[in-house]
Amino acid sequence: MTRIASLLILLAALLLPSIAVQVPAQQKTLVVTGYGGRWSEVMKKALIEPFEKQHGVKIELVTGITTEWVAKLMAGGPDNPPFDVVMGNEPPFPIPRERGFFEPRNLALAPNIKNVYEKALVGDTSVAIFWSRIGIAYRTDVVTRKPTSWKDLWDETYAGRRGTYVIGNTLGINFLFMTSKIYGKDFFDVDAGIAAIKRMQPKLVDFTGTIEKYLESKEVVIAVLHDGSTYDLQKRGIPLDWAAPSEGVPILDQVIQVTKGSKNKELAWKLVDAYLSPEVQTAFATELFFSPTNKTVKLPPEVARKIISGPADVDKLVLFDWAKIARQRPQWTERWNKELR
Repeated sequence: MTRIASLLILLAALLLPSIAVQVPAQQKTLVVTGYGGRWSEVMKKALIEPFEKQHGVKIELVTGITTEWVAKLMAGGPDNPPFDVVMGNEPPFPIPRERGFFEPRNLALAPNIKNVYEKALVGDTSVAIFWSRIGIAYRTDVVTRKPTSWKDLWDETYAGRRGTYVIGNTLGINFLFMTSKIYGKDFFDVDAGIAAIKRMQPKLVDFTGTIEKYLESKEVVIAVLHDGSTYDLQKRGIPLDWAAPSEGVPILDQVIQVTKGSKNKELAWKLVDAYLSPEVQTAFATELFFSPTNKTVKLPPEVARKIISGPADVDKLVLFDWAKIARQRPQWTERWNKELR
C-alpha cells in the first residue's frame, strides 16, 4: 500500500505542470493626464472606452492642471514617472523636455502624427493634439458692437465688468504678451504690458472656469477667453460670441508626449495615435469646439466656421517659444505680483 501510494504521489508531481490552472495575464494599466468636467466626459466616450475595448487595457485618468502634473513628473524623475502619457498646456513642458523626461516622437506607432500641421510639432518629442484661439468673449445682450481689437477691452464702457487672468494662467500670460506688443515695443516688453493691464483694472482670476461663471452671471460682460469655451457656453444657451482681434490671436495648445520611463511605451504611443485619429479629433471639435491639428479632418460646416480650419487659419496663429520664456518667467512674475497684487 505504501509503495503504491508513493508511486501515485510521484506520478501526480510529474503531471502537475501539465494540469496546472492557467492564470490569465494581469491587465495592463495606462496612466494618462486629462482635464475634468466636459473634457473628461468627451474623452471617456470618444477615446478611453473604445481604446480600452480595442487593446484590452485599463486607462487610469488623472485629472488636474498642467503645472500639477509637471510638478509630480519632476518629483518622480525621468526613470520613475507617475504617468505614461502626459497631455496639457505647453508653457510648463519645456523644462522636463530639456531634461530628458520624454520619448522622441514615434511615427511607426503613431502614424497619425504624419498628418498634423507643422506648427503642431513641438521639439522632437511632442505634438499638439488640439488648438484653441485666445481672443475676446462678450455678452451679445450687453455689448452692442462686436470687438475688433484687443484695445476694445480698455473701453471705459466696460469698467468694472471686464476680465482676464493672472500671469500664472496660460491665457493670462498670452494676453500679457499681446498687450506688451500693442502698448510697448514688442511681445516681451512686459513692463509696458503690465502698466496697460493695471490701467485697465480688470477682474483678475486664476482659472478659465471662473471667467466662464462671471460671463454667465454678467459679473463681467467682456473677457479674455478661448474660442472653444465661448462656443461651448453659447451652445448651452448663454448669449455669448467670440471675436478674433485684428492684432493676432495666440493659442491655447494641448500638447501630448510619452514619458521616457513608461513601462508601456507601445500602448502609450497608440493612445497618442488614437487622440490624433479623425474620429477623436472630430468628437472634440463638435462637442467642445477644440480645433483639430490633424489636417485631414473634415468637419461639419457649422463647426468649421467657428474654429481653426485650414492652412489659412493656421498661418495666422501667434506661437511663442516657451522654452525661452521659461527662463524669464520668474522675473516677469515678480514684476506682475509687485504691480497687480
